[in-house]
Amino acid sequence: MDKRTLLLVFSFTLILLFINQYFQQQNDESVRIWHQQQTAKKQEKVANLEALLQKHQNSTSELPVVSLFQQEGGKEFLSHGLLFEPFILALSWNKEAAPAEIYASPSPTDSPKKFHLTFQQKGEEGLLVYQEAAEQPLPIPRFPEFGTYDLQLVTPLATQSPSYLTQLGNYTDGHFSLPQEELTKLKKQLDEHYTPPPTLMNTAIVLFKREGQAYPVAIYRKNSPALTYLSEMPDLSTQMIAPQSSAQQAAQEELFYVLETPYQQLVFSNYGGALAEINLPVQSKQNPKSVVKEIEFDREMVAHHPNNAYFPAHPYFTPAEGKDSQNFQYHTQGQLGGYYPLLRRDLFPSGNQKIVRISPVHYAFNLISEYPEISHLVYTVKHFDHNSITFEANQGFRRITKTYTLEENEKNAPYCFNATIKIEGDSRGLWVTSGVPEVEIISGSPAPALKYRITRKGKSEVVSISPPSDATTVTSIFPDWICNSNGFLGTILDPLTEIDPGLRVDHVSGIEVPSRLTVLGQQTDRFKAQDLPGYMTLLPLKSSGGTATFRMFAGPFASKVLKTVDTTFSNPETGYNPDYIACQSFHGWFSFISEPFAKFLFILMQFFYAVTGSWAFSIVLLTVALRIMLYPLNAWSTKSMLRLQQIAPEVKAIQERYKKDPKKAQLEVMNLYKERGVNPVSGCLPLLIQMPFLIGMFDLLKSTFELRGASFIPGWIDNLTAPDVLFSWATPIPLIGNQFHLLPILLGAVMWMQQRFMSSAPKDANQMTEQERQQRVMGNMMAVVFTVMFYQFPSGLNIYWLSSMLLGMLQQGWTSRKMKKETAKILAAPLPPKVKKETKK
Repeated sequence: MDKRTLLLVFSFTLILLFINQYFQQQNDESVRIWHQQQTAKKQEKVANLEALLQKHQNSTSELPVVSLFQQEGGKEFLSHGLLFEPFILALSWNKEAAPAEIYASPSPTDSPKKFHLTFQQKGEEGLLVYQEAAEQPLPIPRFPEFGTYDLQLVTPLATQSPSYLTQLGNYTDGHFSLPQEELTKLKKQLDEHYTPPPTLMNTAIVLFKREGQAYPVAIYRKNSPALTYLSEMPDLSTQMIAPQSSAQQAAQEELFYVLETPYQQLVFSNYGGALAEINLPVQSKQNPKSVVKEIEFDREMVAHHPNNAYFPAHPYFTPAEGKDSQNFQYHTQGQLGGYYPLLRRDLFPSGNQKIVRISPVHYAFNLISEYPEISHLVYTVKHFDHNSITFEANQGFRRITKTYTLEENEKNAPYCFNATIKIEGDSRGLWVTSGVPEVEIISGSPAPALKYRITRKGKSEVVSISPPSDATTVTSIFPDWICNSNGFLGTILDPLTEIDPGLRVDHVSGIEVPSRLTVLGQQTDRFKAQDLPGYMTLLPLKSSGGTATFRMFAGPFASKVLKTVDTTFSNPETGYNPDYIACQSFHGWFSFISEPFAKFLFILMQFFYAVTGSWAFSIVLLTVALRIMLYPLNAWSTKSMLRLQQIAPEVKAIQERYKKDPKKAQLEVMNLYKERGVNPVSGCLPLLIQMPFLIGMFDLLKSTFELRGASFIPGWIDNLTAPDVLFSWATPIPLIGNQFHLLPILLGAVMWMQQRFMSSAPKDANQMTEQERQQRVMGNMMAVVFTVMFYQFPSGLNIYWLSSMLLGMLQQGWTSRKMKKETAKILAAPLPPKVKKETKK
């Protein structure tokens, strides 16, 4: 290795070290700030938990605890139990069989009463049920499926004092937790000295407070993550208590109602009067209007997880036929396959796993506020036909009416519908939700895109929002619309009437609201829930109440579709244009530079598609067109290099003459360049001009919805926006996964051949110079690096790069033969008289 190369490598390494150090410092600072934020959040959570425990922990007098005795008259104390007249619930206090009869006093002033054993659960600390009169079902309340509720966990003790241990429990949308345990954990994380109160024994009776009275609902066991509900216990006769007033709404069964067009299947829920599902029909012979194509994930779900491939996911109602608008048609099951779920929805895992329910909080067009109960309101259907549905709910101080209407002209406004929300009463602090879009994998990872448009002084501006790690609220703007996209498809929430200023974006945990991809990756951890978070956009309602109308676009961000919608809702007289086309996103590090070039190249690609009818062939033709367009720049670069090659002997002679005076040598060389009309950097300029086009092509092939689901070779290349799959296997391999992608392998092989083809070095390694050996090693390394880098890239991008390199080899071969004669003429040209004289000297 010569000194110049060594110096170059050393300088490059030093620069990389400085860059790495800079970014390391930036990262350390970001980590420090993040830790401070997390500590502040934990401290805030600790304060909230302490306040919650202080507020809700029941006192002894509030719990129906009674002492149990073996004999009448309060003799031979046994244990304590919970009295729910005419029942007593207790936990077995020894391993022996529980007594058939016990005595207990409902109050200190009452005489002891006899209770008979009617149920005994097997095992240590099993549930005991004693009854005063004849055996009858134990009345328990119907437990709400959604919402946030406090539970009281009580362990009656077989000691005179204390008589019981108690702890607060929390139930949120089917998930049970202990705030005290969470508080203890947070205190330890904050390194605070904390002595927790006495914990529960291994078993506790779970009480649910309703209408001011506590009822037993379940059994808690320390070694079990889930509650054991009394209503599900075998041999225990139970009777569900009919819910009353506000509890009645919380306990009502969730029902689903469907409106459908050739472009959308809208699935409404009576919970929140909101959209639980938005399913997009895939393109087929029966439905050619849809532009959404089936992809591998859809086929895999139908083949291996059919329980998650029904649309809708639950039994549902459709409008009645004829004039009877109340007698809805009931359907027990939806269609298997044929749809794409735009929003994340309920999952039905295989085996013994329980259903994963999506909380109504994350439905589309639900209302949320700081009071969680509003999002769980149960609505009544007031009107339901083939074009609209109306929901209504009352919440003490307000009445809410929601009406959803399909667009009359679905051809000119595909994937659009309108929603009207009327608030009679207090409407302060209410936000409208967009739902959480499903995940799309683009270049091996999710690519969510969040945007909004604002108009200032008659000029519109589209602003991108970085996906937040928690929640982001902007309060000082009036957005024209807000967009929530997964990269290819999404929702646009467009207020058509006045709303309060502001917008909000919520980060949604992938564990709380899982993607359907988690079902596909259950066996191999191919897609982990924690790696697939979602995002929900929200707009505020007007605080003064009244009626708010919204338009929602919910579908694919295809250019033709968005342009059609923009044209339909534009108003030439006022100059209004919704500009939904701006919701399209280009994914790449330099997309802010490459986007205009990508849009230009997409116009060409659309033209080639119109000619060939194949997106894959249009990519190849676009590559050819790009090569032709950039050929003059390549030729200019080559000629510049030849001119530099012609005067190379003169440059070398000047450098030899002024060896001891580098500044003088540099000045003479620059004068020589000026005399001959040669610019030493002109060869680099064409490369710089080409870069935006090359990056634009790169971003275009990763961001074009039209390529999604576009097939080239069925069975191998079925989706140009996903890697090709020649075959697959069950157990994933690190860096490779469980699928074999052939195109990146071919890409690496062609790149290696290109290095050999374009190299002027001798074939025999012994005859190479040190620099030529280094170039060959670097070329081999680059072929391997590109193979690994492109392994998870979309097949369309691999087709472009592969065809580009093959065309480059052909172009290089043709150019080399053409330039040989020109090179010989240029090098054989006589030198100017001045240089000849200097050479003779």
